[in-house]
Amino acid sequence: MTFIMENMNTPQKENAEDLKGLYDLAIPLSMPVTVIREIVENFELDLIRRPGKMEMTGEVMDREILVLRGDLETVKAAEKYMFEALDKKLASWSSHEKEDKYKKYYDEQAAARIKELKENPEASKSWDLTATQ
Repeated sequence: MTFIMENMNTPQKENAEDLKGLYDLAIPLSMPVTVIREIVENFELDLIRRPGKMEMTGEVMDREILVLRGDLETVKAAEKYMFEALDKKLASWSSHEKEDKYKKYYDEQAAARIKELKENPEASKSWDLTATQ
């Protein structure tokens, strides 16, 4: 599925001559900001807000959408990169790497508190047990 649009129906304030040879890559809703930032940093494209029609919940509504604007070759390369980066991001979200890291940290902290309590039963009186949330 391609999201590349030639700039034919652009707002009146943009001069059609200035847009000749430029293409827009519509950024899908819910694209992680980190992926968008990577694309802007790695490709010579302009990040533009553009009016568009979207169908959500069965209703068509006018919305501003984000697009990356540039020459066709760069836009196509950015599109490929965007979906590869999204796949990597989704894979990292489904991995248990962070969960395992924080579980290990929690277990270490709990073991240290248990050890401290065994060595000094009065130590718990100085612990800050206030809720953080």
